Amino acid sequence: MMRRNAILNEASNNILANIYRISILMTRPSSTEQVLTQIVDTVKEGLGFNRCSVYLINREQQTLECKFITGFTPEKERLVKAKPFHLKRHACIETRVAQTGEPVLVKDFEADPTMTDIDRKVTERMGRGCTLYVPLTIKGTVIGILGVDKRQDEAEITEHEFVSLSIFAGYASIVIENSRLYEALLNEKKFSETVLNSSVTGIVTTDINGGITSMNPAAAHIMGINASDSLPEHRFIDEVFPAIPGLERIFHFTDMESRYIESCEYHFRKNSGDTAVLHINASPLCDDAGRAMGMIFTVQDVTSLKEREKYLQRVNRLISLGELAAGVAHEIRNPLTGIGVVLDILRRRKELSLGDLDLAEEAMAEIDRLERIVAGLLDFARPKDFNFETISINDVVEGMLFLIKKQCRNQNLLFNVRYGKNIPAVRMDQEKIRQALLNVVINAIQSMPGGGDLTIETSCRDGDGGGYDPGGVVVTIRDTGPGIPEQHRDRIFDPFFTTHSDGTGLGLSITHSVIKEHNGTITVDSQEGRGTTFTISLPVDKQSPGEG
Repeated sequence: MMRRNAILNEASNNILANIYRISILMTRPSSTEQVLTQIVDTVKEGLGFNRCSVYLINREQQTLECKFITGFTPEKERLVKAKPFHLKRHACIETRVAQTGEPVLVKDFEADPTMTDIDRKVTERMGRGCTLYVPLTIKGTVIGILGVDKRQDEAEITEHEFVSLSIFAGYASIVIENSRLYEALLNEKKFSETVLNSSVTGIVTTDINGGITSMNPAAAHIMGINASDSLPEHRFIDEVFPAIPGLERIFHFTDMESRYIESCEYHFRKNSGDTAVLHINASPLCDDAGRAMGMIFTVQDVTSLKEREKYLQRVNRLISLGELAAGVAHEIRNPLTGIGVVLDILRRRKELSLGDLDLAEEAMAEIDRLERIVAGLLDFARPKDFNFETISINDVVEGMLFLIKKQCRNQNLLFNVRYGKNIPAVRMDQEKIRQALLNVVINAIQSMPGGGDLTIETSCRDGDGGGYDPGGVVVTIRDTGPGIPEQHRDRIFDPFFTTHSDGTGLGLSITHSVIKEHNGTITVDSQEGRGTTFTISLPVDKQSPGEG
């Protein structure tokens, strides 16, 4: 009796030791593969079975899949893993245990009348003898099965081994389910992170006091933060966006309606010094009980959209001005022609005094000046027919250098030209593009009477995908002059707008018209005291400008 009790105590201690061995996995994050490896190792080393397998149920596929098997040849183990059992179509002891939740012990496959053809084929292929399968169950639901078997020349599975494996399987089920839940949480977390990281909208979250808790890459990019820089976590949102209307309200009022900000337009100054126009929305982050636990801010950079709108407004305005200018030019040209004819007749009269003749000559000079202005107006409003040809923008710039270098020497300017490589040829009217570029260059030179730097650069780039910047071939003209005052920047392409006493104010207007006729764009970036940069983009496509 005492010996029997000692054996039972030893067996109980052995079971507890094995359970403890796998229960440790619940105290630390473990993948399902790590858990299954530990379970099988414990079955082999702690319970004494050399051959062991673990199957888990795939509910979506309605299959029983072997996730871990040991004790057989590598070829046989690969075969078992590659061929899962279908719970409804395959009648065998594995599917019976999975469906009934009852363990099955088979001592003799040939003599047992409940064995099916599949059971006998598997037994023949795997060379198994006495076999035991026990269910892996969580809250009454079978999640898989744990199986052991002995070779045909080994002793049968004892009742003690049967009970030990059944008890062990109950705890193994908990550990397996815990690992699967952990992996599901990890996958959900990775999915959420992927969504956030892939979003083109900036997303910033804060705690209930406004402290930044997270920021996705889009938000960092919008704010001009490099990937190598540390994100401004542990800072407060009002330090990043100090002037958002209603920001103080959402953190100091408890009612939910006060915690929303809708479509706030915010001018954000980046670390680089550039200013971006942002659309910011804010809403509360709530727990399951509906209590606010923080805030989520969505940030969209609408700078390009604003520039596109501004560009289209400018184009529409210039089109209207062009139509008006064309009408005025025609109305002026006819009287001017008549006045010119009359003055020419007067100049031919012999009785005209020298003083009157000088007056007539001055009047003719002013008429000629007016004729040039009218011609410029008509060029701006309705450019003459274009002579398109395929040519390199580098060749066009090269043809301008003689004139540019001469003027730069006269004004003590340092001139640089940089040609981009592998720039595709563009269909253009060479003379008109040359004149358009010269108009910009002349303006730049005139803005630096006391000297400075003038740089012309050609390049090729992709567009922004929105139609505002078609990309293609780009010419950048940069000066170090005094810059354009902010109140003048929206008017520099308007006809007759000039800050020079001897200018007509039509140069940039004509440039804008020529570039538009080439389906291109011209933009300006200028800050007072830091110079001005004009960027001209000409599209590279199969359709000729002016077609379609």
